[in-house]
Amino acid sequence: MGSNAGRPTSPTAAALGGRLMQLVGDRDAARFSFEISRVCAEPHPDGERPKYGDVLAWVVDAIVGVVIARLGAAGPGERFILDLRFADGGYVDVDALPASARWVLRTVSAVLAEDHAEVERSLTSAERQFDLTMRAETLADALIWLDFVLGVDLPDPPDVTTA
Repeated sequence: MGSNAGRPTSPTAAALGGRLMQLVGDRDAARFSFEISRVCAEPHPDGERPKYGDVLAWVVDAIVGVVIARLGAAGPGERFILDLRFADGGYVDVDALPASARWVLRTVSAVLAEDHAEVERSLTSAERQFDLTMRAETLADALIWLDFVLGVDLPDPPDVTTA
């Protein structure tokens, strides 16, 4: 399972994604903004910096990896359903979220549902159709969501009896 949809994760994309996560954790807004801007600006000479889509795919994969590590993989005939709620328990209206947050939620949901065609469509649209501002907002939102899921205090997944 993974959002890369046939794209191998490059070590440079993973390293840069990890560096961006460190900046989120450090709450270094100035450096974070600078680095996000550099990732989103195109074109990069080959080999100088990883491509935007590769970094974004790595972050999506990391979110999915944390969700699965925390909750366990969906079993046969099961699937994940992401249900967002406010701290007070009220439901979040997904359509009311900013476009970048909707993109993250829908792409992560597609990966969890193993809808490879939707994942590829979503990543391709982020790479080719988003303007610079939307690219930056989407990558920043994905990193913030990753930081959030890493920090959520969840119980251990239930033990599953196997036959």
